[in-house]
Amino acid sequence: MLTQLEQQVLRLINPDEVVRWTQELVRIPSVYRPEKGETEEQAARWIRERLEEMELSPHWEEAAPGRPNVIAVLEGEGEKTLMFEGHTDVVTEGDRSQWKYDPFGGEVADGRIYGRGSCDMKGGLVAALCAMKAVIESGVRLKGNVLLGALADEEGLMLGVKHFVRQGWAERVSAAVICEPEDNRLCIAQKGVMWVRIAAKGKMSHGCMPLEGINPIYPLGRALTQLEALEAATIEAHGSHPFLGQPSITPTIIRSPVAGEPQNNVMPGEGTLTLDIRLIPGQSPERLADQIRAILNGQRDSEAEFTMEVLDSRPPTATPRDEPLVQTMAEAYRDLTGKEPTYGGVPGSTDGTILYAWASIPIVTCGPGNTQIPHQVDEYLDIAQLIEATRLYVLTMLRYLGVVQP
Repeated sequence: MLTQLEQQVLRLINPDEVVRWTQELVRIPSVYRPEKGETEEQAARWIRERLEEMELSPHWEEAAPGRPNVIAVLEGEGEKTLMFEGHTDVVTEGDRSQWKYDPFGGEVADGRIYGRGSCDMKGGLVAALCAMKAVIESGVRLKGNVLLGALADEEGLMLGVKHFVRQGWAERVSAAVICEPEDNRLCIAQKGVMWVRIAAKGKMSHGCMPLEGINPIYPLGRALTQLEALEAATIEAHGSHPFLGQPSITPTIIRSPVAGEPQNNVMPGEGTLTLDIRLIPGQSPERLADQIRAILNGQRDSEAEFTMEVLDSRPPTATPRDEPLVQTMAEAYRDLTGKEPTYGGVPGSTDGTILYAWASIPIVTCGPGNTQIPHQVDEYLDIAQLIEATRLYVLTMLRYLGVVQP
């Protein structure tokens, strides 16, 4: 049941402002296009301006040139700190002619805000901003701190959150809400990801004289077949996670020749294979990498030379239901909606993966937006979910941190 104080703070949320701010942020293109000099910087400046209007003192830290993190802390009493995390970069809009709505127009139609990043995840960032604003305007003093992190490069190599951790910010964070679009479900597990590139080096030759060279394609093909068998064995060993489903080893790129023009009568001297590997809790990325290396070592009789590079590795995450943040958000959701929360898992990785893996921060991924909509043409965000998330964030701040009694 909502207390009188909680109701007073919730009434300070201005739904029109939440929608307008989301529109404004969507209208700032923040696709990373370094060849055009385009980054997240203008979107980050907009967020910094809103924080300054709230009389906070945001920190501006570049994770890479032109790719800033904006970090602000609403100071309370005590050491406990609750983080709300989102990213300012968005993926490409692709072919604009395929869009019914301007991808950077922030148009409202049929109860939705349309545009690239509306769902993933500028709406979630605005919900956190407006939740902080309501708490500030209420004059309520919290028993802990609220930290907002609007970070760069989540859609790439997650340079922003890695920089955040390296700069020591994570050391003060007790728990984090990752504001990604999850239909306001409480997602307490995430798949891990490991990207691996395998190269097989042979010797180029004329197609009519293959014995004069070393063909890398056959041994690469044999390795690929064994990787398929490894995937089946991995699924059998680890089963299916209730929120995440099965682990997977997916070949995504095969190239041979790696450079230059392919020709019908030229046997290439090198081939590469890229794997997108998704892991569920209980799996070890390091062990799986060793299993792949063992497969490649078994190809030594082919004369082709194999090398393997792990391009990136992010472990799976799991937050128990008895974690205080999970319990607080579940109770808040019940009191706000009169319904039981839906628990779930995130099929991909988020910045929360790094917070969990690098800094042991318990995370809950919960934000407005249809889980299936990110990266699609005519991306949209339901306004009702946006307002619901803002209310949920306010109540989470008040209850997780506690309120200093006047």
